[in-house]
Amino acid sequence: MPLHLDPLSRRRFLGGGTILALSPFFPASPARAAETETWALLSDTHIAADPALKSRQGVNMADHLRKVVAEVVAEKESLAGVIIDGDCAYDDGQPGDYTTLLEILDPLREAGLPVHFTLGNHDDRVNFSAAVGAATGESPVEGKHCSILETPLANWILLDSLRYVNKVEGEFGSAQLAWIEKLLAANPDKPAILMGHHYPQVFREDIIPGDEKIKISGLVDSQPFLDLIGKHPAAKAYIYGHSHTWLMKKEANGLHEINLPPTAYVFNESMPNGWVRATLSKGGIELELRALDPGHPQHGGKHQLSWR
Repeated sequence: MPLHLDPLSRRRFLGGGTILALSPFFPASPARAAETETWALLSDTHIAADPALKSRQGVNMADHLRKVVAEVVAEKESLAGVIIDGDCAYDDGQPGDYTTLLEILDPLREAGLPVHFTLGNHDDRVNFSAAVGAATGESPVEGKHCSILETPLANWILLDSLRYVNKVEGEFGSAQLAWIEKLLAANPDKPAILMGHHYPQVFREDIIPGDEKIKISGLVDSQPFLDLIGKHPAAKAYIYGHSHTWLMKKEANGLHEINLPPTAYVFNESMPNGWVRATLSKGGIELELRALDPGHPQHGGKHQLSWR
C-alpha cells in the first residue's frame, strides 16, 4: 500500500478535491487549477521509540521534528500537504519508532494537512504498514510502497528505494522502473516530480579503473533509472535524501536533482537541517530552505528552478 495519512479534519485539498485515502492515487479536482501549490518537504527524521534518544552531535531527533512540525502547522493555510522522504525511523524500523513518529506528526493531521511518506534504508515496510493501518490503498507495484499524487500543476511520483532494512544501498527494481515508465509515457505533457530516498550513484570505468569497485551507498540501479527519466521530458526533477546534505544540481539534459537536508538527524554541524518549502508554478519550482537554526547562512535562501 502507499504510505499516507489523511488529515483528521478532512481539509479540502488544492482546487476543491479531498485526498482519497483508499486508492494508490490521490487526485486533486481539476475544477480550479491554482497558479501555485506549496508543499512542505522533510527527510531523514530518524525517530526512535524513545523520544529522549540523541544521535551523533548530541541531537535529539524527536525535538527537532517537533520544531519542524510546529513551523509547518503555522503555515498550514498556504500548504497542500507534507511529504517525508524516507528514513522515518531511527535504525531498523521498529514498531515503537513509528508509534512515536505518528504521535509527533499528529498536529499536522489535526491542522488538516495530509502526510505522505517514502521509505529509506532505516525503515521497515511491514512495521510501517502496521503503524499506518488500513488508511491507504494497494500499491501499484507488488512488494513496494509507491504512489502518485496528481495535482493541477504536477504529478508527484513517490518511490520506494528500500532494498534491505538497515543496509545503506537502495534499489527501485525492474517492476517499479516499469511502472515509472508507464506513468511518464501516459502523461507526456504533465510535469512529473519523482521522489525517492536514495541518491543516484554512477561510477564510470574510464574514470575509476581497476578491479576493486567502490561500495554503492546510493541506488544500485542508478543508471537504468537515470536513463529512463532522462528520455522522458515530462520528468522534471528527482528529489532525494539519504546523504543529509542540502544540494541541487542540473544535469546536461535539464533534469534537476535535489538533495533534501535532514530534518532531525545531523551528520555535520556545518550543514543545515530543517525542511524545504517547495512552491510549484507552471514553469518550475521554487525551493526555500527553512533551517532550524535561523542564523544558518543558507536559512531562507530561495532557489528558482525552471523546467526543461
